[in-house]
Amino acid sequence: MRSKLSLGAVNLALLSFYFFPVWGREAFWALKSPYNGLNDRVHATATIYFCQLFDLSFNGLVLASHILAGMKLVIAAAFVAYIIEFARACAIGREPDRETVNVVLILAVVGIILHALPALALGETAMARLYATQILLKPSRLDTVVSEREALGLGLPVDVVSAGPPPARMAAALARIPEARLRSQ
Repeated sequence: MRSKLSLGAVNLALLSFYFFPVWGREAFWALKSPYNGLNDRVHATATIYFCQLFDLSFNGLVLASHILAGMKLVIAAAFVAYIIEFARACAIGREPDRETVNVVLILAVVGIILHALPALALGETAMARLYATQILLKPSRLDTVVSEREALGLGLPVDVVSAGPPPARMAAALARIPEARLRSQ
């Protein structure tokens, strides 16, 4: 039996296997910490940034810390849900559920925004270094999934589309590119 898993589905599974323990652990520690997660420099920087942005008091600081940690925990749970969906898809031999993939991708983008914004705005080098890798990982997986959906909107596996000539819609788009005309001559 042939598997119908795409490259984007496998890439997102690898991304999920990385992010659910990392972000889940960070979120759990921030929620259970007696210092409300403010003893972690990265979490404290993000919390202080949002407190300065919204002009919050100390109670707002604690609340912002819990909200950020809770959102990170929800994103980690979404990655776990995708891993479960991916395992089911592997067992059955089908593509993972699109709704689950969409939710995970949306939450991953929200995670990028919530954690990259303070790093870039405050110029924290430690935080910027930590999230630079994560920022680069997520869009690469996102690009793979989105480009597969656009290019392979026909519902065909990757090897079928790449083995034959491009569909008429893609051939028309390729014909408009000057370099493509030079290569075909």
